[in-house]
Amino acid sequence: MDSIKIDLGQWNGVFAVPNSVVDEHIKLSSGVQLKVLLYILRHSGEEISVEKIGEVLSMHPADIADSVNFWVGCGLLAKEEGTLTPRAVEAKTDNSTAAFAQPQQQIQQPQQQPAEPQRRPTRPPRPTGPYIAERVLKDKEFAYLAEEAQTIIGKPLSTGDLGILLNLHDMDGLPVDVITMLMQFCVSREKFGMKYIESVGISWAQQGVDNVAKAEEKIREYSQQRSAWGTVSEIFGIKTVGSPTKNQLEISNRWLNEWGFKRDAIRLAYETCVDKKGEYNLRYIDGIIKKWHKSGVYTVKEINQLQNTEVNNKTGNTRKTSYDLAQIESLDEFK
Repeated sequence: MDSIKIDLGQWNGVFAVPNSVVDEHIKLSSGVQLKVLLYILRHSGEEISVEKIGEVLSMHPADIADSVNFWVGCGLLAKEEGTLTPRAVEAKTDNSTAAFAQPQQQIQQPQQQPAEPQRRPTRPPRPTGPYIAERVLKDKEFAYLAEEAQTIIGKPLSTGDLGILLNLHDMDGLPVDVITMLMQFCVSREKFGMKYIESVGISWAQQGVDNVAKAEEKIREYSQQRSAWGTVSEIFGIKTVGSPTKNQLEISNRWLNEWGFKRDAIRLAYETCVDKKGEYNLRYIDGIIKKWHKSGVYTVKEINQLQNTEVNNKTGNTRKTSYDLAQIESLDEFK
């Protein structure tokens, strides 16, 4: 590539950007955070509000305040009583820092709304922007996770997003490599939201998925469940819309992978349900198949033999059929 000569002499005005923005922070800072910083540097010496910055940049004031806190946490800015100033540097001062030390800038924080009644949190609050910024700078492992997460998710992560990852690591005890696998797993299911990733991560932690081998096993289990539900949907002749529910995954996996029922037996349970109830009902079908499992029959031949035995052993004319609605729906699994 040919070299490019840059001549700024034709500009009517310029403003300073500290070297450290590019040297230390550009890799992990988001586009939103960079935009806010550039706007602040451009308007140094003026009194501006987060609402005004948000209006100009088409952003929510809370995101503006969050970005300001990010740069404070990085050590680039200092904030005291609503005033932003350059963070003091030790001993030496280069030209960029000197140019940056312009008049103090007043940033008006959003007006505080009346406090709402305290609600008991179901989960401790996420780390603050300054703390996250400090961890990114000092913790190489977390810095790697933050950078890897942006690549996997495909977009810059907000401070709140990084807080979710930090909590999964520090509070839930998930190692960095497991969190990386977790994000790849969720993205493979076209689930890009950090709230979803957080919920799955908490579930993994509660189940003791704390190393790569266990994470691989968990992903393999889900793949088997997903495949089982695909087979069951095909047997039933139904078209699934969206992701299968947890109940659908667990039921179909139990029929095929745990109990070993054959396709024609599952189809028979489906047809029995439709004949008796006049509609497809997964819960009722599951009740039929559980009854067969308790009786130790798994193929159509075995099921027919069981039915014939029940008919032959009936006493009088009061014997109910194997698929009596009241009997099926009174089983423990329907309570």
